[in-house]
Amino acid sequence: MIEIFTENLLLVPCSLDIAKSLVFHRKELEKRSPITIPQNWPSPLITGILPFYIEKLEKDESHYGWGLWLIINYADKRIIGDIYLHGKPDKKGNVQLTYTMNRDYQKTSLTYEAVDALIDWLVTQADAKKVLMECSDSNYQSIRLFEKLGMRCTKKDGRFLTWELRKVI
Repeated sequence: MIEIFTENLLLVPCSLDIAKSLVFHRKELEKRSPITIPQNWPSPLITGILPFYIEKLEKDESHYGWGLWLIINYADKRIIGDIYLHGKPDKKGNVQLTYTMNRDYQKTSLTYEAVDALIDWLVTQADAKKVLMECSDSNYQSIRLFEKLGMRCTKKDGRFLTWELRKVI
């Protein structure tokens, strides 16, 4: 089992069992879980991806850690967001990720803490050479986060910006 601990957070990949429970037995999962699962989690994006994520994990366990990660706040014992890796690194070593934070936590340093910790983990993975993230040119909060993470904007496609962070070897 992979776990990433930070000062305030625990990041864990979403297991096949948790993913299935979210889709098929959410009420039961909410009752039994020691961690609070907010009503507005997961986001619509992740809700749409979950069936494909489940299918991918059922076919090949090696995808564990290369998909959905839960962001858990120690103090609240609650899921406050997620990070989604869009699969294993491609042939060039690129890994794309997307994050979502609960509205109550968006303007805190916890977003940086979570994404930075996951990027630190990615850097230790042999096949991962570059982290890619995207946002619109009007998403100033994400732009500030990406700059703070040391990412560079490498592409503008209409209103969408692509940011990257290369692994230092």
